[in-house]
Amino acid sequence: MKTKWGTCNPDNGSVWFNPELAKKNPRCLEYVVVHELTHLKERSHNERFVELMNEFLPDWRARQEELNTAPLADEEWR
Repeated sequence: MKTKWGTCNPDNGSVWFNPELAKKNPRCLEYVVVHELTHLKERSHNERFVELMNEFLPDWRARQEELNTAPLADEEWR
């Protein structure tokens, strides 16, 4: 995966993650995990999806913004 941080197949419960997430802030990784697991309950990004995200990870929008504004090839290891 080079264009997505994660994806899932609700039909069989499979979830895949982009290995580049290992280089991102763990808060961003948690956001992507919760995002994909939420798709197991709701396939689209509709109102129910947003409500579930708000329930499971109330600050998900801030984490999404952090991930989306981070450099794509951030390789600073601590």
